[in-house]
Amino acid sequence: MPIKKTWKKPERSFMCGYCEECGKQLISDAGGWIITANKQYFCHDGKDGSCFDNYCVLKLKQQKENNYVW
Repeated sequence: MPIKKTWKKPERSFMCGYCEECGKQLISDAGGWIITANKQYFCHDGKDGSCFDNYCVLKLKQQKENNYVW
């Protein structure tokens, strides 16, 4: 009978970076963060909601102000 392999929580956690918006430290085993293609780090649970969502809203406003069309 095959042995079921399950995920085991790592014994050590590592610091992976800081959120670009709120500066929160991002830990490897904490989860809840996003890395963009430009290697920018954002957390899901910042001071004012999702830092990544706030960043996206800000960038869309900047593009509309500059009349940028996709």
